[in-house]
Amino acid sequence: MLTLSISQNYLLIPVKLGAEKQLLTLFSSQDREKKLYEFEVPFPRGGETPDWFAAIPMRRHRGETLLLCAPIPDEELSAVRQADHRPEPVSGRPLIHFAPEHGWMNDPNGLVRLADGTARLYYQYSPFGIEWGMMHWGSAKSRDLLHWEAGDIALFPDEAGTMFSGCGWRDAENAAGFGPDALLFYYTSAGGTEAPWSRDGVFTQRLAVSTDGGETLKKQPGLLLPNLAHANRDPKVFYHAPSGAYCMALYLSENNFALFRSPDLIHWEQTQFLTLPEMWECPDLFPLFVDGEEKWVFWSADGYYAVGSFDGWRFTPEQPVRMAYGNRIPYAAQTFPREEGRVLSVAWLRLPNAGRCYTGVMALPAELGLVRDGVGWALRLHPCRELFSALREQPEGEAPDAPWLLRSTIPADAGRARLSFPGGEIVMDMDAGTGHFGETDLAFPPKQPLSLFLLADRAVFELTLADGAFWAPEQNLSSTLAGKPELTAGNGAPIPFTLCVVESSAAL
Repeated sequence: MLTLSISQNYLLIPVKLGAEKQLLTLFSSQDREKKLYEFEVPFPRGGETPDWFAAIPMRRHRGETLLLCAPIPDEELSAVRQADHRPEPVSGRPLIHFAPEHGWMNDPNGLVRLADGTARLYYQYSPFGIEWGMMHWGSAKSRDLLHWEAGDIALFPDEAGTMFSGCGWRDAENAAGFGPDALLFYYTSAGGTEAPWSRDGVFTQRLAVSTDGGETLKKQPGLLLPNLAHANRDPKVFYHAPSGAYCMALYLSENNFALFRSPDLIHWEQTQFLTLPEMWECPDLFPLFVDGEEKWVFWSADGYYAVGSFDGWRFTPEQPVRMAYGNRIPYAAQTFPREEGRVLSVAWLRLPNAGRCYTGVMALPAELGLVRDGVGWALRLHPCRELFSALREQPEGEAPDAPWLLRSTIPADAGRARLSFPGGEIVMDMDAGTGHFGETDLAFPPKQPLSLFLLADRAVFELTLADGAFWAPEQNLSSTLAGKPELTAGNGAPIPFTLCVVESSAAL
């Protein structure tokens, strides 16, 4: 056991990938029965060099004495140290797609805008490895949705459970009573999972509140919702103006979901149980307008969605469930609340990032739209407008080793068109409306002009076709983005394109 007099901002815990996991616990020296933190860490032993140090914020404990316990000798445990700043992040991360500084990241959580326009992003986070593990909430912020500043770990596992997914809400009206513009974060406390501290618990829905712009999140006592189904999770809160109430979508089990209403963001009453084929976990429910007509979209983790109507109590689907994505890489997308004039969605990209000290990347925020096609109502995904405000054209069409966007319209009679670029190739059969991009099969309307947007950012590509009808990310396995793309028709004739670099930002 180590005695730690906390005098700096962070406790740095060494991580060694592949090492045996050790259970580290922190207690208050004033009350040895009061556990403060519990971590499972692949801890370096026998003089091994750590792959990185996980930074545990300690500002709230400065001036206190804590006890660190682990089933390893104190001389090895003493590799834990203090610092005033987080360690330098791993190099090579994308520049306009958020990725963690170290560790594992999955679902986006708690998306919210501050009153000054700053975007806050939280996410499922395991700071001690590059695989899914004991879940925390990590944090980041941005002023332009392109350039993100990583923040501290925002929520830690506790005696009730690990920190599973949830959402954020800026309470401009002070409905909950924490103050105007307080940030409310709804999360699932996942008891009964892998953490020894909460092994006997169950899944419940809880609340954390921030009154400092999302820098610190304070857990509130008690439950918002008790356990309604074994692994019920992923609350998503929004406001329904016509009926004057706050609403929540919650995943229950299998293909089952529930909807709730509240007058004050605190007390919730269930209004609907619904089953939607193909859909499970991470629900979202939001309106989209087409020529003045309002439709509601019920969304789930894999990108399956249902379009219908919502009266503030019940959602009624009006057509079969459809799929929004071109492949299975994106997952668990969530929308920002209170976005004026648009619906803005962020997905987690399940990219392996082999050989790096982090796993997981967030997609560029996408603006969602709704159109009628030959089947019914269909979602469209477009890169957020902030991207186009940050572009600078490359006159010679030469791609730099920096984020870039290639735009073109492929003629309907181009035959078997081919786009070759640093890191990959896209083949499009314009007659058949099919093609391929890496391991992704393409589908688009045949024998029609085809709009194409390709965004490149280090390890990530995002391809958008047919005015947002097809969107798919892919991994870049090349070590560089620099080079000269070539776009040709089936007969070898060049097809014009525009290449722009995404300029850096000093917003943060």
